[in-house]
Amino acid sequence: MNKKTGAVIFPIFVVLSASLFTSKHPDTLETLAVNYGFDKQAKETVSIFAGYSFPFINNQFLSTLCAGATGLILLYVLYKGINSVVKHFTK
Repeated sequence: MNKKTGAVIFPIFVVLSASLFTSKHPDTLETLAVNYGFDKQAKETVSIFAGYSFPFINNQFLSTLCAGATGLILLYVLYKGINSVVKHFTK
């Protein structure tokens, strides 16, 4: 396997593996908000990644998997964008 194939397959494997172990419990920020009572002041917002999943996909595993893959793609695009800007200005 060459490096480019491994660079594509490894992140996909990580996303697939991580989505199996996602927690149904709130993260630390949500827990603190509930413990200190300021969660009642929160305003609802519309988000495509609400709860680390896509709300329009009914299968929870598939929804989390797609959200993880989309996040991975967005991070890659952000990385390539920043990399090209840095290369442009360092020439």
